[in-house]
Amino acid sequence: MSNYSIKVTNKSGAAQNIAVYQNYPNIEGHPLVWFAKNVNNSNNNTFSWKIDWALNWGTSNQPLVPGVMWNSGGTPQAVQPNSSGGDNMMDITYINGDFDSEAAYNNPVVPKGSMEISTDTSFTVAESEKMSVSVYMDNQPTFAMQGKPNGKYLFDTHPTYYICVTDSKTGVAVSGTFVTSPTEAQFSGGITTLEFELSDTLEFKQL
Repeated sequence: MSNYSIKVTNKSGAAQNIAVYQNYPNIEGHPLVWFAKNVNNSNNNTFSWKIDWALNWGTSNQPLVPGVMWNSGGTPQAVQPNSSGGDNMMDITYINGDFDSEAAYNNPVVPKGSMEISTDTSFTVAESEKMSVSVYMDNQPTFAMQGKPNGKYLFDTHPTYYICVTDSKTGVAVSGTFVTSPTEAQFSGGITTLEFELSDTLEFKQL
């Protein structure tokens, strides 16, 4: 299991709330603030994580849009989408007025490198108005999609990582808004550690 990290030094002149989020360019949904840390001026913080995966569902106090907090509703189910025969599928149903999911399992139809959530017809569009499905990494939700009945949600394992300045808390949908200076953190060529400095114009400069 790979470990990755982003170190950020705050040279902006004031304390800043620095965050990391993920986006999936080919999937319609909402990035969630994944990590967030208040960093005093001249201090640094390192965001570290493991590349592992899980699926789950959750709710919000209104339909999920940027600026809205997403809350985990079930128990995240670990999946292994890049392993042959690994679990890659989770089903969601509706029982006694609430959503429910069982353990993830392997569906050989799902392409390797992908993971899928399936919903049934036990609930209506109205009942799922405030429910979303989410992919997790390192035990934290990273990206959510509006839930609906009788649907399938396919996630790949190729997110893009961003660092930003934001007042939003962990779990808030951002989608490129509610953030300042979103800057892609590119891990390429086997690199697993990146370092940035935040300037007094709130620009992230890679070191």
